[in-house]
Formats: sequence, structure tokens, C-alpha cells
Amino acid sequence: MTRILEFIVAAIIVFALAVVVGLALPSSGHIERSVDISHNLRHIDDMLSNFRRFPEWGSVRMMDSQAKFALEGPGSGKGAKISWTSSKPNPGNGSYEVVEKDQDKTIVWKVDGPWKGENKRYTISLEPQKNGRITKVTWAYDVDYGWDLIARYSGLYINGDPATQIQLNLASLQQQMASIPNVDYTQTEIFIADVPAQPQLVVATTAPRSLDEVDAATVKAMEEIQAVMKKNNLTAAGPRQTITVEWGDENYVFEVAQPVSSPNIKIDGKDFVIGPAQPPSLAEQNAEEAEPPAPVPGQYDRKGNLVVSGNVVARTGYTGKALVTTWVGSPAGLPLMRLALKAYAMSMGYRFNDSTNRYFDLPLTDPATTAVDEQQFKVYLPITDNVVANEPAPAPPAATDPAATPAAASGQH
Repeated sequence: MTRILEFIVAAIIVFALAVVVGLALPSSGHIERSVDISHNLRHIDDMLSNFRRFPEWGSVRMMDSQAKFALEGPGSGKGAKISWTSSKPNPGNGSYEVVEKDQDKTIVWKVDGPWKGENKRYTISLEPQKNGRITKVTWAYDVDYGWDLIARYSGLYINGDPATQIQLNLASLQQQMASIPNVDYTQTEIFIADVPAQPQLVVATTAPRSLDEVDAATVKAMEEIQAVMKKNNLTAAGPRQTITVEWGDENYVFEVAQPVSSPNIKIDGKDFVIGPAQPPSLAEQNAEEAEPPAPVPGQYDRKGNLVVSGNVVARTGYTGKALVTTWVGSPAGLPLMRLALKAYAMSMGYRFNDSTNRYFDLPLTDPATTAVDEQQFKVYLPITDNVVANEPAPAPPAATDPAATPAAASGQH
């Protein structure tokens, strides 16, 4: 009996000591890790303000490749949220949500997961260094334990798993940023557009990388297209498009595409309907000869385009969502605008494949009557995300003063 009493007393003393030690432990926890990233400040801010690509680069995927993710809330900024489920205790089930944001300075994520404590949050601070080319990214974790003594004891291990995940996130973020073109798009207005399907006549061409050479190749391509349009009584259904295939070190490989008024076209007296390009399947490609004969008018080429005449082919142009911006200035600035769209897409987590759905641009002004440095273009990068378009509608034409033009107001010409 005495030994039992001694055991009970010892247990009480141990428990009391545990309580006293627990009360003496901090009621909150804080850790932080930093890394220098040689990249544009805004790109990093945008990357951390949305979760579209987080399943690819975040620590959760590294700890469980089978974790399931779900996005909620707005696409970016305050309220953007990602949740995940995992069969593994680490990382377990949880979520991150952007709850605070100070542009280009700090982003705060609310943390919901298996770690002990309340009010768990990541605070990610961005600090440009003196030379302006490097950004110091500091990733901090904060948690409140309150009077939960067990949680306070868990704080002794805050430099374990939370610190490990922070370090994984920083290392992976650094790698992700290295793949993004370091082009400043802070002064560029970028929107999401709905691009409608349009039948097009297309000519593929190549020119040395000079404005004069590209213009000459474009004019020649348009002459071929206009000859086909005249023969088929087709009219232009919008500005021509320049589709970038390859911006090489010396040559520019591109396609000139002209939307036309009707999908109906005659080729060698036979009626055809212009539709989407339908490239042959891999099996069909493998079954073909190494160098198949060139297709004749009325047949389809290896890219699935309907061959019309000479170098002219027909297909339905790209249809779907696209990032779009307007460039004002010399056409020599268009390649930089394409890179700006790519950098924006990668930072914001939009998905694209510029090898299949290529950049395209169209002129808004007539180069024959507009100074070179005052020309205007719309530049597009197709994306595959199912997002809501937000491109502003074109401004309506200016109202005419009836008193100033009475003939026009009365319908006379």
C-alpha cells in the first residue's frame, strides 16, 4: 500500500512539474527562413498570391505525391485558397488561404493543418536588395498556443517539421522563378479574352529578324491570300494575324493568317468547309513514309490544314481563352510583349503550350499611315484555364453632334 501511495505522489509531482514547465514555455511560436532569389519582385509576389501552380512546386506534393488538391475562392489575392487531402500523417489534411496582402511587400497565408496551436499563419516578406536585381524572400511561421500546455510542448519541435516545409517551399520557389522570363510587366495591362472561332486563310513563311524583311514576307503572304479571297468572293473578317512559330537567333518563322467572312470555299471546283486543323494521330504519322508526297489542293497537310492553292492553307483559328495586352510602339517591341505575357502566365499559374497554341498578334493601326513608333497591336497568348474573361469591351464610337452635321443626322449622304 505504501508503494502505491509513493507512486501516486510521484505521479502527482511529475504532473505538477509538467504543468509548471508547460506554463513557463512560450504561449506562441515563431520561426523564419530566408533565401535570395535573383528575379523580378512582382513575379514572386504574383506567384505567392495564387495557388494554381502550388500543387507542382509546394512542399505538400514533395511529402505526398498522391495528395489531392482543390482550389477555392478567387484566382489570386485575398481569399484565394487551396486545400488538400493526404493519406499520410505528414502532411495530413489541410489548407492555405491568402488572408492579407501588401503589394510587393508581404503575403499572409492562413495555415490549417495537423500542427498544434491556433491562428497558424505564414507571413512571406519580399525585400528588394540594393542592386534591385535580387529579392530577399523571408518565410515566417507563427502560431498561438494559448493555455494549451500540450501545444506549448509541441512548440519545442517548431524547428522540426514546420521549418523543414518552409525550407522545401523556399528551395522549390527559387527553382520555379528561375524558369520564368525575367521581364517586367508591372506597367503592362494584361487581361483575359474570349477568342471566337474564325475561318482563316494562312501562309507559313520565314524572314530574317529585321522589320523590313518581316514586312516584305508579310506583304508577299497577304498577296497570295488576297488572290484566293478574290477568287472565292471572300472578304476580310478582321485584321490579319501574325502567328509566331519560332523566334530564332537569326530568322523569324511565322504564319500570316487572315480571318475571312465565310467558311465555305471552292478548291478545283469542289466545295469545302473550313474547319479546325486536324493533325494525324501518332499512329498515322508512324505509318506514313519518311517523306510523304506533298499534298495537293483539296487534301490536308501533316498539320491538318486544308491545302487551298500554292502556299495558302485554310483552317479555323484558335478559339478559347487567351491572355491579351496592347502594345503601342515599334513592331520591334512585340517579342518583348510576348515574353511579358509568358512571364505573367507563369507567375499567375495560367497553363499554356506555346508549341501548339502559339502567340499571335494583330495590328490595330494602318502601318501605311501611322508612324513606326506609334503603331498599335494586340498581342495574345492562348491559355487552357477555364477562367472568366475580363477584357474591357471596345469603346463605342464618339457620338456625332446632330447640329454640326445635319445631313448625316437626317440620313442623307
